[in-house]
Amino acid sequence: MQADLRLVPHATLSGVVVDEDGEPYPTASVTALRYSFETGHRRLSTVDLAQTNNKGEFSLSKIPPGHYLLCADIARLAFGTKAPAPPADGSPETAYAGTYFPGALDVAQAQKIDVAAGAELPSLNIQLRKSKVVRVSGKLTDANGDPIKTASVMLMGGGRIGSMSMTAVNDPQGKFELTNLQPGAYNVVVMQMQGSTPKMTMLPLIVPDNGAQDVVLGARPEATIQGHVMLDGEAKVALQDFPITLTASEGMAVMPASAKADKFGAFTLDHVTPASYDLTLPLSPQGTYVKSVMFNDREALGQILDLSGVTSATLQISLGTNGGKVEAHVSREDKPAPNATVVLVPADPSRRFPQNIRQGSSGETGHATLMDVPPGDYLAFAWEEAEEGMWFDLDFMKAAEVQAVKVQVEPKASQAIDLKLLPAPK
Repeated sequence: MQADLRLVPHATLSGVVVDEDGEPYPTASVTALRYSFETGHRRLSTVDLAQTNNKGEFSLSKIPPGHYLLCADIARLAFGTKAPAPPADGSPETAYAGTYFPGALDVAQAQKIDVAAGAELPSLNIQLRKSKVVRVSGKLTDANGDPIKTASVMLMGGGRIGSMSMTAVNDPQGKFELTNLQPGAYNVVVMQMQGSTPKMTMLPLIVPDNGAQDVVLGARPEATIQGHVMLDGEAKVALQDFPITLTASEGMAVMPASAKADKFGAFTLDHVTPASYDLTLPLSPQGTYVKSVMFNDREALGQILDLSGVTSATLQISLGTNGGKVEAHVSREDKPAPNATVVLVPADPSRRFPQNIRQGSSGETGHATLMDVPPGDYLAFAWEEAEEGMWFDLDFMKAAEVQAVKVQVEPKASQAIDLKLLPAPK
C-alpha cells in the first residue's frame, strides 16, 4: 500500500510597527489571528506571535494558508514601580492600545489578509494608535477572604497573547492598582509562590468604561457538579466511562474539568474553577445522540454553562436512542467523488451546535454514512475541501443554503441522498 503525503508550506508575514509619529516601535508584540469555531462558537485564536526588533520590524513565518488579522500590542510589565498618579485636571488618560493592521482599534474594522501556501507578504505595516485607558483597583483575597499580600497579577484581553499586562502586588492588605487598561473583557491570573511551586487562580474581569474601584480578585471557592447520564428509550447502552468535559468559554485561561460516568451514569466534576464553560461530549456511545442537557434544571444544550457564582450545581445529560441514518453518495460530473467533506446541518439555525452536527468523509466509491442523527430537518453538503467548523458561521451558511440538499431524518430510519461535490469555499 502506497500513501501520498502532501506537505503545505507555511507563509511569511512581515512588516514594521511604528508609533503615532511614524517612528519604529521596538518590543511590540505582533500576533497573527484567525477565526475558528471552537465548540461551535466563533472566536479569534492566535496562530503565530513575534516581537519587533529595535527597528520595529517583525516577521511571522509559521502561517498556514487561510484568512488572518494582524494585531500589534504593547506588553505592560510593572514590577517594583508605583503607578503614576492620574492627571490632576481629571482629563482622560490615553495609551497605545492593541492596533489591528493597518491601524484600527476595533477588530470589526481590521483588514483581512488572505494568505496562500508558501506566500511571502512584506510591508504589512501597523501604526499604533492611542485610546482611552482606565484604572482598576481593589484587593486580592484568598478563598477565606484573607488578604493575599504578595502575588503577581496578569491580564490578557481579546484572546491575544501579546496583550498581556502584568503587575506585582506587595501590600499587607492585598491592595492593587492596574493601569492603562482599555475597557473590555479580560482574563486575570493571580499567581502566588508557595515555596518553589506557583499557585494560580484564573478568573474573568470586565473593565467598565470608567474603570472600577473596590474590585476583589483572587481565589474563589471551587464548585462541585453532581451529574447523571441517562438513556431516553429502551435500548441497552453501556454508560460506563462516558466522558464529560467542561472547557473554558471565550478563551478563558482556565483548566478544563473532566469526569467519567460510572455504570449507572453518575459522575462528579470536582474542583471546578468559577468561570463560564462549554460542555464537551467527545464520545457518545454508539447508537445514541445527545438529546438534552439540563443544567440546574434548565435546558442548556448548546449553551454556555455559567459557573462564575456557584459552588454547587447539577447536570443531567439525556441520550436519545432513536437516531436515524443518512447514506450519502457524492459525485462530480457523474463520477464518484472520494475524500469529500460531507456535513449534515440542522435546517433551523438555532439548533446548530456541535451535538447536532454530523460530519464524515466519502470513500473511494463516493459513499459516506452518517450515523445516530437526531430526528429532524437538515441541510446536507459535500465540499471538496472545508475549513473545520465553518458551518457554524451564520453568514457563510446563509449564502451556502442554496447549494444544500434538504433531508428529513425520521426516528430509526435510513435515508439515501445524492450530493454534488461543491468547490472549496473561498
